[in-house]
Amino acid sequence: MHHYLDARKVRRYATISRVLSFGGMGIMGVGLVVSFRQTTRLDAVLGLFLAGMIASQLGIPMRNRWDRHPRIDELLDRALKGLDGRFAIYHYALGASHAVVCPAGIFALLPRFEDGAVEYRDGRWMRTIQRRGRLRRGGIRRIDGLDRQAAAEAERLQRRLVRRIGSDQIPPVDPLVVFLHSGAEVRSDGAPTRAVHLKKLKEALRKLPRGQTLSDAQLELLGNG
Repeated sequence: MHHYLDARKVRRYATISRVLSFGGMGIMGVGLVVSFRQTTRLDAVLGLFLAGMIASQLGIPMRNRWDRHPRIDELLDRALKGLDGRFAIYHYALGASHAVVCPAGIFALLPRFEDGAVEYRDGRWMRTIQRRGRLRRGGIRRIDGLDRQAAAEAERLQRRLVRRIGSDQIPPVDPLVVFLHSGAEVRSDGAPTRAVHLKKLKEALRKLPRGQTLSDAQLELLGNG
């Protein structure tokens, strides 16, 4: 399988996330020092604490995505390990965060972290979670916006492929939702959007019927870009 990663983008956002996280904590530390030395400067102290808190809160989710291992792209690469040269995966390079090109077609992957029993019923995506201790309540939860988000990823990928390849004769891109949480169980029968657990992603791609896909020349063009 061919793997393509925009490494510069990963490094750039990882650096930004560290600056925000550690810089935010540093700013709050300065605010603490000021609070002891200049007890009358309450406005400055509050401003420093607020700025530091905002920066830190912005940096934490960014670090989880870009600066923690395994990253999402690494999880996907591991799950697809062993596929042959007819398969290619692109990370952060083609509009959609993750894209797969294979004999079955072109897919924009939408990673999700929900756990529990995920299923599509009565026109909605739902998940059923078990109660774990006193802090986590069990029950049924709706997963809102899943089809819309997946379709948006596919649309972004479609537009980028047209621009990169220089032709509007691009096969249609399909969205594919991938649930990453080890505690997720996915049942997507009847759903408008394909969905699968990470553990079954490779098998699912292999079993899909052949469809319209990119030529070897087009794949080489994308890989060289």
